[in-house]
Amino acid sequence: MNLNFTKMLFLMILIFSTFFSISSSNWFSMWMGLELNLFSIIPIFNFKSSIYSIESTMKYFLIQAFTSIILLIFLINKSMFFFWNNNILIILPLLMKMSLMPFHLWLPSMIEGLNWFSCLLMFTWQKITPMIMISYLNFNKILILMFTLLLINSIYGFNQNSLRKILAMSSINNSSWMMMALLMNEKLWINYFLIYLILNSMIIFIFNQYNMNYINQLKFFNMNYFFKLNMLMLIFSIMGLPPMLGFLMKWMLIKNLMLNNLILIMIILMMMSIFNLFLYLKMTYFILFNFNISNKWFYQNKNYFKKNIFMFINFCSILINYIIIY
Repeated sequence: MNLNFTKMLFLMILIFSTFFSISSSNWFSMWMGLELNLFSIIPIFNFKSSIYSIESTMKYFLIQAFTSIILLIFLINKSMFFFWNNNILIILPLLMKMSLMPFHLWLPSMIEGLNWFSCLLMFTWQKITPMIMISYLNFNKILILMFTLLLINSIYGFNQNSLRKILAMSSINNSSWMMMALLMNEKLWINYFLIYLILNSMIIFIFNQYNMNYINQLKFFNMNYFFKLNMLMLIFSIMGLPPMLGFLMKWMLIKNLMLNNLILIMIILMMMSIFNLFLYLKMTYFILFNFNISNKWFYQNKNYFKKNIFMFINFCSILINYIIIY
């Protein structure tokens, strides 16, 4: 993506709005940061304007505007809802902003019309502020799981062929892990989020560079064996399989849950990830068990630096896991 002054300005406002919200001392300042975040990300979605991006932008704007109004009403009229816990009312619009259960179905349909850079922002950066705001609430962890740890989000992605929708359902699943990590320990959440950001950035970079949008394109795509191995390691890592880097972020949370005797929550999280593995197994099937069509006139890219640097990061992640875990 070519960055000019206008694009850099909106990206800087987007970053500023997030830090403004998480560093505020009252709820209304956080709400103002959320609105500034919304106004700055709308032009980012339309850097490459098309009818699909405009449709997705309108969906996102209407949903976020609706949740912002609900959040503002609950913040203003707290005294009116004395018969119910205020935290329950505040957390509902925040869950909708993060596209977590039971308000998650708008994300896969909206994400389909965006470019890969906007998808990366939706999967990672846009979840920071609502998560921090939820962590400020005195809320029961078990009640959080009633909203976030349902298996419907994984079952919904079983029949999906779009890579964007598969990564969207993966983002919903990992957001539940990040939510639990944030409620346990802020440093644990930071480590989990950074690892998830690195993995998503690498796999989205590959999809964007080779213009891959659907799983079927992996079957007819010309890739050498090292590039296949690199893709498999990235997919296994985001699946959370040992000894990849993605396993480290989940192992840290599992270890903290065991130390705090939250065995039931740990079992629910692990079962949820098992259902979510099917989404990635469909991707690995076309890479492992299908022969790609190779043409004589196919031009191979001689720039192997970008491929090798991903391979180097994956091998380093395996060594880090062995050092930390064992």
